[in-house]
Amino acid sequence: MKITTIRHGETDWNVQKRPQGSVDIELNENGIKQAMRLAERLAAQPCDVIYTSDLKRAKKTAEIINNHHGKAMITSPNLRESGFGKFEGQILKDTEMYNAFVAFMDERAPAHFAKVYAYMDEILQNNPHEHIFIVSHFGTIRAVICYLLQTPIEDRGLYHIGNTAIHTFEKEDDGGFRMILENDFRHLK
Repeated sequence: MKITTIRHGETDWNVQKRPQGSVDIELNENGIKQAMRLAERLAAQPCDVIYTSDLKRAKKTAEIINNHHGKAMITSPNLRESGFGKFEGQILKDTEMYNAFVAFMDERAPAHFAKVYAYMDEILQNNPHEHIFIVSHFGTIRAVICYLLQTPIEDRGLYHIGNTAIHTFEKEDDGGFRMILENDFRHLK
């Protein structure tokens, strides 16, 4: 089994460095171009099913990818980004505000990861497919990576996820997963 995680394309708030969280932001023009280049790159990669967040930026990215595959697309709020509360849409203009945002996210991370882990259990227990795409968001993909690699939540900062970045995991004989592709966005170069 192979699982490929994909972060959504760029939004205006990504460019402006505004935390999006669960706000339903559209891809911008560049984000659509990024998703199209990503879709071309993934066109030859086997895919049996696509799981995606129900937020517009992830769902649109998944739809663009699926133009080359024509597979079942399962949309779920369980793959949404964590809510960022009062920080959603704010420009983190100074160190104090940034540190407050990080502390807020540290508090929210366990609940968000638990939700993602439960959904990943569901995906893996009920899925007969060999090639799975998961299209989602920065924090959610970090949770998926930690789940698959059994990385402690405190170490989630080890993983960077750029817009339209691909991470691919392969299931091993012992039932665990290993990462075979990390934060790859060569399609944008």
